[in-house]
Amino acid sequence: MDTHVLLWFLAGDARLSGRAKRVIQGETRIYFSPVSLWEIGIKLGLKKKQFQLAGDWWQSMPRALVQQGIERLDLRPENFRDVALLPLHHRDPFDRMLIVQAKEASIKVISADAKLVKYDVEVVW
Repeated sequence: MDTHVLLWFLAGDARLSGRAKRVIQGETRIYFSPVSLWEIGIKLGLKKKQFQLAGDWWQSMPRALVQQGIERLDLRPENFRDVALLPLHHRDPFDRMLIVQAKEASIKVISADAKLVKYDVEVVW
């Protein structure tokens, strides 16, 4: 689950595609990465307008995802090696790590980012 998807899902945002919403709420196992929390923290620190969260978001957000049946996909040492091996179709470090995690776990990525389809990973949108 890409970071924007995570945020849109939790907020009930209409920008989340119908297909993405059905997949998230369906029978398939869905994962979120701590990379998304890192990205949110960075963007909050940069005062990005779309990342205005209050309170203990770093605790409440993962808790809310787990309550929705969404599992955490932890980072593994191999992920850091493999991110260096990815072609530079996409330079966003957060998305690159999500791609590596998805490839390693043989799972799809839920994202509206069209650049991700350039990688050998299935993108759901």
